[in-house]
Amino acid sequence: MSAQPACITPSAVLPTASAVVHVSMRAALWFAGVILPLLALAVALFFLLVVGFDLPPGMIIPVLSIAAVPLANALLLRALGNARPGVSRRLGHLHGFATGVSILLTLLLLPHTAAGVAGLRYFGGGLLLLAPLLALMAALAMRRLLTAHAPLPAIWPGVLLALAMVAVPELPQALTQAGVHMATRDAPATRANGIRLLRAAGSQEILLRLCDTGNDRLASLTDLVMVSSAADAREAFYRLTGKRFDDMPDAMREGAD
Repeated sequence: MSAQPACITPSAVLPTASAVVHVSMRAALWFAGVILPLLALAVALFFLLVVGFDLPPGMIIPVLSIAAVPLANALLLRALGNARPGVSRRLGHLHGFATGVSILLTLLLLPHTAAGVAGLRYFGGGLLLLAPLLALMAALAMRRLLTAHAPLPAIWPGVLLALAMVAVPELPQALTQAGVHMATRDAPATRANGIRLLRAAGSQEILLRLCDTGNDRLASLTDLVMVSSAADAREAFYRLTGKRFDDMPDAMREGAD
């Protein structure tokens, strides 16, 4: 009597659909949460090196904070790959801090989101502008996957720490440059709102520096993502004060140095 052939089910030969989705999801999370933000940070630092910018001491904390984003996401992915996923309180706070940094960078790059989407056709170059948004989405997705196995520490302490360390020092620069961008647009309503923003929350010292050098001198994280030319700043200054920057007293103009 011949031996019966072994019954081989399709699942014994091919991976299940859930396994394929799991592998695909992990690959997407690694790319969006770790590889892409690392690449964006490396490109930004390389650009500064090539252009000849000196990294001021005040930029050390923002750069290290940005580096915390791929680090936290990589550690979360490692925890997600364990047989019994779990996250320590320290890692939970690091995740919250990285999430806060990602939120801040996403907001700073929000005006360039459309350019990032349009740039996808150029060998995916626009992904660099979308890196903070994609890293934020990856971090939130990993948090949701991990909470299905075990509760995670609260995210808010880390987010608040990121806002205190990175967002608060950037606020005057970000508001001033946002006002410059709006005050030099073609739409009358946008220009009017930009002038109101500069009057209400803009920094005269920062505006004078932008009139003098634009982004030729790196002073903050905002300078990396919100480029303002000296010509735009001078136009905004004129619309704000009714005076030309070149006509200002030397003492006031030197205050921008």
